[in-house]
Amino acid sequence: MKKNKVFIIIALLLTALAVYLVINKSSSTLNVEKTSFAVEDTAAITKLFLADKRGFAVTLNRVSAGEWNVNGNYPARQDGINSLLATIKKVEMKAPIGINARENILKDLAARGIKIEIYTNDDEPEKVYYVGGPTPDNSGTYMALEDDGDFSDPYITHIPGFNGYLTTRYIVLDYKWRTSAIFKSAYSEINSVKVEYFQKPDDSFEILKNENGKIVLKSLKFNAPVANFDSIAVKEYLVNYANIHFEAFEKLKAETRDSILASPKFFSIALTTNTGKTTTVIAYAIKAKPGAVDLKDNPIDYDPDRMYAKINEEQDLALIQYFTFDKLMKPLSWFETDPVQPKRISPRGN
Repeated sequence: MKKNKVFIIIALLLTALAVYLVINKSSSTLNVEKTSFAVEDTAAITKLFLADKRGFAVTLNRVSAGEWNVNGNYPARQDGINSLLATIKKVEMKAPIGINARENILKDLAARGIKIEIYTNDDEPEKVYYVGGPTPDNSGTYMALEDDGDFSDPYITHIPGFNGYLTTRYIVLDYKWRTSAIFKSAYSEINSVKVEYFQKPDDSFEILKNENGKIVLKSLKFNAPVANFDSIAVKEYLVNYANIHFEAFEKLKAETRDSILASPKFFSIALTTNTGKTTTVIAYAIKAKPGAVDLKDNPIDYDPDRMYAKINEEQDLALIQYFTFDKLMKPLSWFETDPVQPKRISPRGN
């Protein structure tokens, strides 16, 4: 009788253990599915789509290894892409959310969350989740995976070893993804550079490489080659086109933008590479604020630090700095062996 009781007890314990293991395994599998935000093989990602409830959205497409574009049109900032891909690869569930806070977090995700769709092909997304705001201590980020077009289980996420929140890496404004590079051509890649000063046509010039690779310097005013010029000065000038960036895009009202584009042009630069690709920049002076003065307290009409620029067929104007463009704003006389005016006198007078 005692032996039967022992066998019964052992059988019950084994049954209970088996049930526990089954339930625990099912529960663990469910939790992994609901908390697995990361995509480890980011090299397989072909497209990223981000959108928010305000109507902003952006699509980032992989063109090749290390090269992405924005909405299929503009080169993307590689530093921003690298940051987002690293986040997608490393993000983990840090902690579940308490029952008392859960409803408020869900409301916030529904109202202000950023949706990200991660594709490894062009058909269905590999993973979709929503990104909310930071935790009160800024050490975690609220997120929820999409499940049948909706989400129900938000979690606190983080990147192990990183002390901060991740929301700011999920950018939905397309212009913030676009690279700030304007010119990035090495000397050997440049076929021609045409620089035109609209108020000082005598200073306008064009530099070309003929079929033999020999440099030709032309006066645009006379549309004629310059017989004697400093070829070293020309080469040193062209080297400057390897790394020229704008400061930022200006989000202007349509009427303000149209007014600027209707104002007199300051200068234009058109660079054509050996492959035939041309990049054009047209600059416009920015009017100084009322009462603005220079370092000697003399009144000034125009901003001494920045200009507006139209880059190719961009709809938005960019801000560019004299500090960056002064090295490109050289007059024709800069390259002459017997210059009419001293070198280092630019068309803006410095």
